[in-house]
Amino acid sequence: MAPLPSTTSLTRTKQSSNNSVGFLVGLYALCSSSLSIVNKWAILAIPYPSIVTACQFCTTSTVVLVLGKVGVLDVEPLETKKMCRMAPINVIFYLAIFTNGKLLQYSTVETFIAFRSLTPILVSCLDTVVRGEPAPSPRTILTLIAIAAGAASYARDDANFDARGYAWACAYLVIIVTEMVYAKHVTATIGLSTWGLVLYQNVIAVCLFPFASLISGEFYDIAKLFYAPQQLDSSAAAAAAGTTENSLLDAASDDDPLKKIQPFAAIPVIVSCVLGVGISFAGWGTRSAITATQFTVLG
Repeated sequence: MAPLPSTTSLTRTKQSSNNSVGFLVGLYALCSSSLSIVNKWAILAIPYPSIVTACQFCTTSTVVLVLGKVGVLDVEPLETKKMCRMAPINVIFYLAIFTNGKLLQYSTVETFIAFRSLTPILVSCLDTVVRGEPAPSPRTILTLIAIAAGAASYARDDANFDARGYAWACAYLVIIVTEMVYAKHVTATIGLSTWGLVLYQNVIAVCLFPFASLISGEFYDIAKLFYAPQQLDSSAAAAAAGTTENSLLDAASDDDPLKKIQPFAAIPVIVSCVLGVGISFAGWGTRSAITATQFTVLG
């Protein structure tokens, strides 16, 4: 009969587990708070949210795949069956990222934070009703109500009110609440490691990028990014030959999507990609260790 673990051994194991959770929580809070600001910076530099998010997904997928191949990370290989099981949560996840990007495009970071502050109380209610989690204590409910009241107060006095921004904010709120609760269910049932969840999530998100950009109307602008240089060269050659009016050349130049991209735009995008890797890992790791409501409060 194997000897029972000593009290000291159990205490050390518990302490190690607490330290691990604390590290994940801290990393997620840092990445989450920073990424909102960096995403706004990136979208100001490149006003195409779907391109920014696609870069983040591609970077995270590539990093995890490469490090998994060389044995640095313990990552499960991609399987069609698990891809299908992960697909629903990834569709919701992508919609959350996409609506977040559109919210930041038309509104301020403060507006995003205000709407995000409404999610804990909504997630708490949905988690109790759908997943059968214990109802929060009266003290917790009062705290969540206070957070929501602060968000409502900001929205009432928002000097930068934009109807489009608030429409995207409402869509984001519905989607992110659903994603928070469903993602907790996925971590408990799918049987993937944290890095495995990160890989599946981002690979599927990359596959969804063309459809999201097409639905949002950004696909046309993205396509013009590749054809604009040739069009401008043709217009310039025609103008030099005297066959094109200057007004037409000016119109073509004004419609150039490259003009919307600021110099050194790659810098905020690269920073957002680094934070994207961190938040993907910390997010799934933290979801596995705490409740959906606690995760939502982290932001």
